[in-house]
Amino acid sequence: MKVALLGPRGTYTHQAAEKYFEGLEPEFCSTIREVFESDTEAKLVPIENSLGGGVTDTIDLLREKEEKISGEVVLPIQHALISDEENTEEVEKVKSHPQALTQCQDTIKENGWETEEANSTAEAVENLEDGEAALASEIAAEINGKNILSKSVQDRNVNVTRFLVLNGEPEAREKASIILEPGEDRPGLLHAMLSCFAGHEINLSHIQSRPTKEKLGEYYFYVEAQASGEQLQKAITALETYGEVQNLGEYAEAERPD
Repeated sequence: MKVALLGPRGTYTHQAAEKYFEGLEPEFCSTIREVFESDTEAKLVPIENSLGGGVTDTIDLLREKEEKISGEVVLPIQHALISDEENTEEVEKVKSHPQALTQCQDTIKENGWETEEANSTAEAVENLEDGEAALASEIAAEINGKNILSKSVQDRNVNVTRFLVLNGEPEAREKASIILEPGEDRPGLLHAMLSCFAGHEINLSHIQSRPTKEKLGEYYFYVEAQASGEQLQKAITALETYGEVQNLGEYAEAERPD
């Protein structure tokens, strides 16, 4: 199956896609925006990391583009320190995707390394220069014939990234992703909107505010609700009295690691 995802070969997104799709035919893109703008119908994008939090580019593009969420994939992340150098003492700068840099910030600070952002972890491995190292998967090191100077350099042992599958066929309908756009600002408005979920006995597993980029202090909310079907629709009907509601899709909840 042809799927647009963040490349090049060896990214964590690539590994998540191989875990989820049978007969994967990856279409590698340089940025998350390129994934969303690809003509390929099926897509896979990162949405959340247990250390770095929500992936804001994905959240903003879910609001902007007309894509339907049909599934999710959970992948444990183990960052390796990868380089052409022979030992850690020769490293002066570390390159990687911003999320990976955030997940390893304690290690970076302890070693006094400079940092440089890349579009993906695997791209960072491909573009190493003297005195540089990348934070990426061991698979990316093997693909590019680089040295692994250290394994599992993330700040916490529990490092998990969740990815969203777009425009596929849901295996089940257990949860939903929703965009909430509050109407006229007034005291207690957000509380009233969230009460629509509590009133219908719906648990929220994720909520994140993002600026609308139209006015200072104006925000929308990305929410994940553990409900679907009639129960969810009743809550959405109640929410629509307070603002605009966009149901991004109902899908199966992926199993979380212990």
